[in-house]
Amino acid sequence: MLFSAFFFSCQDPIGIVIDTPSTGGQITTIFTDTVKINASTLMLDSTFTSGQSSAVVGHYIDPVLGEVTAKTFAQITLPVLSTETFTSLVFPDADKGLTVYDSIYVYVAHNGFAYGDTTKNYNLQLHRLNEDFVKSKRYTKDDVLSYNSTPLASKTFTYKDLKRAYSATQDSLLIFKLPNEVGQQIYDLVGTDTGADIDKFTAAIKGLAFVTDQNSENAFGISVSGSYVQLYYHTTNSTDRKSIPLTFYSQRFSQIQGKKQGTILQNLQLLQPLSSSLTNNRTFVQSGLGIVTKLDFPTLAVLQKAGNVTINKAELIFEPDLDQVSGNYKTPKEVALVQLESTNQIKKTTSNLIDFVALDGLSGTQYVADYNATTNSYTFNFTSFLQDFVTNKLTTKGIALVPSLLNTTTSTISIYNSDVSRMVIKNIKLNVYYSIKK
Repeated sequence: MLFSAFFFSCQDPIGIVIDTPSTGGQITTIFTDTVKINASTLMLDSTFTSGQSSAVVGHYIDPVLGEVTAKTFAQITLPVLSTETFTSLVFPDADKGLTVYDSIYVYVAHNGFAYGDTTKNYNLQLHRLNEDFVKSKRYTKDDVLSYNSTPLASKTFTYKDLKRAYSATQDSLLIFKLPNEVGQQIYDLVGTDTGADIDKFTAAIKGLAFVTDQNSENAFGISVSGSYVQLYYHTTNSTDRKSIPLTFYSQRFSQIQGKKQGTILQNLQLLQPLSSSLTNNRTFVQSGLGIVTKLDFPTLAVLQKAGNVTINKAELIFEPDLDQVSGNYKTPKEVALVQLESTNQIKKTTSNLIDFVALDGLSGTQYVADYNATTNSYTFNFTSFLQDFVTNKLTTKGIALVPSLLNTTTSTISIYNSDVSRMVIKNIKLNVYYSIKK
């Protein structure tokens, strides 16, 4: 009777009984794929989009999840020596006293992300910010900075142009010529105290807002770390054009807004789980807008009470509904699992880091699941987490499936909110092999 509550369908678990005369008693090894899972869609309260190397700009209407608008804001910063290490804005010694201002250009790199109707042209506008960033603030999808309504530069691109801009070659990037008044302002700061101090420089120059108009039907990703500003000049003794590179290596973020009226998620409220029973037995993930899938396992406590349980292997599998992926609305490349608080906020560790569900409970190796097109699924090794749970080494108030990004250099992951990829999930299954000593 105790174990009957663990299962959620009419299918029986498979059990194999093994005699263990050396220790006495028997070990029963059981496989089940019928663990009860309560699934819901959840909107997180703090969806940070700042500090990531990429951003998203666009506007489109998702046929399932409604209208999405994304803008990106970025500081123009001094020449960079390394990440967050800036050098003074100066001319080479040989050019000092001989320089003449020429022009200023912005080079924008595409990061490969494309969403919506890519057969339609894409209009990208660059606006001058009216206010500077707040130093050290972490910006969310709901933040915004004011900017001049008249763009400094604007161009319309095709998808072919965007794909060419997914390159390190300058000639392949999206190129914008800014007004001379902007270039002259920066030129006049070369060799000054303001041009030598990052805080003074950003306060004076501020930055740019990257936007599209509301007639756009697509969104594209920008590699902020791969984009830059180039200040051009020449000297009085030469016609050769020279340049000083400026960067977007300091503060930047994306404002991402979604309108859910008239969609299946129109009743979704902040931090209030919306049961899959109310959304056609589907749950959802939408990067950038903080929409995630929450899971509760109400019957796992049965294994805790049983005692003498060993989890041999456990896999948590998510299957997207490909019928909901028409056109260019691809599922996220990588996803991760995070622990939740009872408030449905993301749980933090004692070191104030996001509490990701780990692959290896001993080493704490963080784990992401990549989309497998062959099986149409994301699969997590859930063994260590489940073992720690049934042996009372951890408790859980629920976990959430979130879009993620694996840093292959540092082997760490983060929640990735710098695009707008989404997923409709039609099936969630937990396969468990476990042993019970009788």
